[in-house]
Amino acid sequence: MHSANGYFLRSVKDLLRWDVLRMALMLGLPLMAIWVAIGWVLWNPMIDMTTKLITWVPFSLVKANGALFITFFIWFVAVLVSFAIVTALIGPPILRKFKERTYYIYTFSTILLFSILWALVILFNWPVIDNEIQVFLTLLPFQTVSDALAWLLAFYLFYNAFILTLFLIVSYFRKSFLDGIKELDYQGVEITDVGISKSHRYAHLRDAVLFVIFSIAAFPVLFLPIANIIVQLILWAWLYREAYFLGVCNLYCTEEEYRHLREHNFTIWSIAILASLLNFIPVINIFTPFFAIIMFFHWIMTHKSTNQSLEKAEK
Repeated sequence: MHSANGYFLRSVKDLLRWDVLRMALMLGLPLMAIWVAIGWVLWNPMIDMTTKLITWVPFSLVKANGALFITFFIWFVAVLVSFAIVTALIGPPILRKFKERTYYIYTFSTILLFSILWALVILFNWPVIDNEIQVFLTLLPFQTVSDALAWLLAFYLFYNAFILTLFLIVSYFRKSFLDGIKELDYQGVEITDVGISKSHRYAHLRDAVLFVIFSIAAFPVLFLPIANIIVQLILWAWLYREAYFLGVCNLYCTEEEYRHLREHNFTIWSIAILASLLNFIPVINIFTPFFAIIMFFHWIMTHKSTNQSLEKAEK
């Protein structure tokens, strides 16, 4: 995980380069708008479906899960409100001194900081917060609690659809921004005779279908507090792990390099999990697929650079 942290920091730097950042915004924001529109049209049928599903769940689980969702909502609001207050008070005088690109760097870093800060506050006070929310939910009628959970569950389903489609789009456009990063960071790395087995070229489509199947199979776990977060994180990490690793290897690896890198399963999972954690953070979640594939890119290119340097030294 230590090496993955290094690739994470380098990926943050690369994502905040204007050419990559512009592509992330041009792809992520319109796609989000499309899913908001789809959600608006299909909201009532989705609520009807999630409401029926919740009627099969015991109230004790609904209450516990509702407490977790409410805690997450409180965290979400706290992050956005803190960002808004800080931006209103100290943002303008600071940002006026910098270029437009700095606005995005400021937004990204500030939201990430507040996300970590409020997550730690809630974590250290979790027993008190969870107990108070569950007491509050006990006072409410079952219908009120189940309706609220149905809304949150419907939002979750639309959100996962957004993540999945963004994953596919980034897979398709990966070469355009990865080549730009290579020209800046790895000019000395030679890319010759690349191309792994053709059977891997459509791994992102295969994994997208399997992700949907696995998500449906794991749906009952969504009503188990804590377990639902862990399972969702694993599903996202699994989605990024194989498809993005193969996607980068298809562009820059030989078959021999691919087989060697494939043995480092711990590093592959570490990168995927680190990137997937960003899906829980508001606003920043738009950039998660870009983070994932750029992190795999740095790991693979560092491996190639090291090997080529050793080969030149031996000659």
